[in-house]
Formats: sequence, C-alpha cells, structure tokens
Amino acid sequence: MNKINKVAIFGMGKSGKSAVELAKKLKQDLYAVNKGPVESWFEMEKLDKVLECCSCYSEEDFAAHFHKMDEIVISPGIPTTHVALKEAVANGVPILSEIEYAYRETKDIPVIAITGTNGKTTTTTMITEVLKKAGKKVFCGGNIGIPYCDLALSGEKVDYAIIEVSSFQLETIHEFHPIIGLILNIFPNHSERYDDVHDYAKAKYRMLMNMTKDDHLVLGLENPYLSDIKDHPAYKDYFQKGNLPEAFKKKFSFKDAKVVGEHNEANFYAAYRVLELLKIENLDNMFQEFINEFPGVAHRLEYVLSCEGLSIYNDAKSTNTLATTTAIKAFNDSTDPLYLILGGKLRNESDKVLPDLLPFKNRIARIFTIGDVAKRLADELGKDFKVTEANDLKTVFKMAKDEKLKGNLVFSPAFPSFDQFKNYVDRGEKYKTWAREQFSR
Repeated sequence: MNKINKVAIFGMGKSGKSAVELAKKLKQDLYAVNKGPVESWFEMEKLDKVLECCSCYSEEDFAAHFHKMDEIVISPGIPTTHVALKEAVANGVPILSEIEYAYRETKDIPVIAITGTNGKTTTTTMITEVLKKAGKKVFCGGNIGIPYCDLALSGEKVDYAIIEVSSFQLETIHEFHPIIGLILNIFPNHSERYDDVHDYAKAKYRMLMNMTKDDHLVLGLENPYLSDIKDHPAYKDYFQKGNLPEAFKKKFSFKDAKVVGEHNEANFYAAYRVLELLKIENLDNMFQEFINEFPGVAHRLEYVLSCEGLSIYNDAKSTNTLATTTAIKAFNDSTDPLYLILGGKLRNESDKVLPDLLPFKNRIARIFTIGDVAKRLADELGKDFKVTEANDLKTVFKMAKDEKLKGNLVFSPAFPSFDQFKNYVDRGEKYKTWAREQFSR
C-alpha cells in the first residue's frame, strides 16, 4: 500500500488531468477538484477514462475535505492561500505542484530547469532541439505546455528532462532538483500574485533549494536580486544580453539565423552553455548549424503571413510589457509602419503600460486595444499614441483590411489571455486562423 494514499488534485487544466492519470497509475485514492459544477468542466470526457464521476468534486463541495488528504497537488494558477485550502494549510497537509509530483517518479532522469520572466520557452525549446540534434533522447515539458507527469506516465527512459518552470510551480516544490538551472532574467510580473518584484524573484529562486556544489547555475544579469543567491554553492555562470562573451561572438555568426534580436542571441548563448556543461561532443560545428536552422517558437514573434504590403506577426505568448517592448525592438531595422495589438485580462489595478511604451512613441504608427482592458488602455495611451479601441481580434483584422494598412501588424498583447481565450496557445492559434481567414478572401 502506498504511504501517500489520499490525494486531491486541485485544478483540472492540462497538468491537473495528467496528474490525475499518474495518481490512478500509482493506485492512490484520488479526488479531482475544480471550480464549478463537474458537468461544466472543460474536456471532461478526457477524465472519464481514469475516473468514476463520484470522485470529481467542485471546489466548493470539497473545501471541507482538503484537510483530510495525505497531500494535495495544485495547478499553477491556484495559490496556497486559496480560501478552499485554508484548513488544509493550517493542518500541515503537504501541498505540491505537478512538477514536484512528477519529479518524485522520475528523479533518476537528470533535470535541466529553465525559468525567468522572458525567454523561457524559446530557451527551453533551443536546449531540447539541439540536444536532439546531438543524438540525445530528451523529454521537454513543464510550463511549456506538456505536463511533466506525462514523462512519469510513459515510463520512458530519456537522457535528460528539460523542464520549463514558472514561479507559480516553484512555490510548491520540495524535492525537485535540477543538475543545471537557468534563471534568464527577472522583471516585474504577476502583480496579481506577488506584492513586489522581490517576492516574485524569491519564488523563482526556490529552484535552487535542492541544488548543491555539484550542480550548475546559468544566470542572466538582467536581475536586480542576484545578490540573494551569491552564496549558493552551485557553480555560477553569468551572461548579459547585448554583451555576450567575446569568445562566443567570435565563434558563431548570426547573419543566417531565422530568429533575430539581441534577446535571441542571449537565448542561444544560454543553450550553448548548457551543452558545454553537459560535455556534448563536436559541439561548435553542430551549434552553428543549429543557429542557422532554428525556426523559433510558436506564438513568440512568429511570422504568420503577408498580404498586399502588410506582414502579420503572432507574439501571443507576451503577457507583460517587457515581452512587448522586446518584440517592438525586433523591428528596429525596419522603416515600415508598426501597428501594435495590445490587451487581455487585467492583472492588477495599478498596472500601467504607458511608461514602457513611451520610448517607442515615434516608432508605433497605431495601437489597437482588445479584451477586458481595451477601454482602459485606450484611455491610458490615447494622449500619446493613435489608439483604436477594437475590443477583439476579428475587428482588428477587418479594420486592417478595409483600411489597406501597409507595414507590420504585431500582436504582442502584454496581458494574460484568460478574458477571451483558454490560454496563450489558444489565443495565438485563433489569431493565426482569423488572420488567414480575413486575408485570404
């Protein structure tokens, strides 16, 4: 019999459903909990294979039972301060993230973990793809969209697990132990969860809690709180966007790279450093080939189409203004008009985008605002920019076509997606679909 027997899995998103399957595989007495009546849960049919309906509960119905569990696995969007967990927290019931739940079953597979405010997904994908190119068998998952529990479910033995981790996931790790950890940068983000950026940084630094002097850290200098971890025993390798080591710049050329910008060069460096630490053979020739062929990541300044002088780009993964300003800077060498689509779900009443966008006042020809914050953004930005309150993406595309706009239309929303979409992937896929529908007519 398992020592851990009664397990509640709170949150039935993709990672929660994968955790449910793992709990079933481990023959644990499990309870699936989610917001709202069970019949309203999204893609409920995917749970039918592993659960009887009587094991599913709304969070309201299960709130009085969380404290009876041996442990609780929570989805990233659910904080430990959630009102339904109050009694469980008071009773010391262990609360863990899906990445922790998965790690316990796969800890024999070396982990490379990547976090930071921006660039996580691109760097995670780079590391994964170049390791595959080197002939290694890898699993890539975590915050990138593939649950880590999928690896535990498969029973597959791989050389490395490449895991993108968010601050939310790191809040509830206990044993999770990367052999190489990357913290790319720290900028203000997730004001709905953290009182200030230092608290956000501390959540990221939990990745180091089990790392030792035998492990390695790759740290971007775009981080005001690096002094917090200067005494950690892991070997530290620092890098700076725009000022990468001369040896690296002399060794590699980016003139034929498909992804451009200083931020991507920094991501390439971080990936290269990981492979150096792993002592991958014949690395330099292979890595130049990789730089030239890497196509980029979906929803991260992804080219969609061009039609009658208008080129359309999808940067739907942008959920903060730093990601958006990075996208804007990628068009520095272009003289064509730049049209920006902003908006989504408001995080915090104090959130402002004007200070970050003002330096680009003469670069941005027009801003279209969408989502919950459409009017708020129009009011905030209207005095300094030409702003159109479009409210939704289909309206933006209709306006762009009717007005025969020419230049670059960039969707880099700077806000979360949950007002009009399931997640940033859903947002990006619909953006591409609607763009193609509108401009193929």
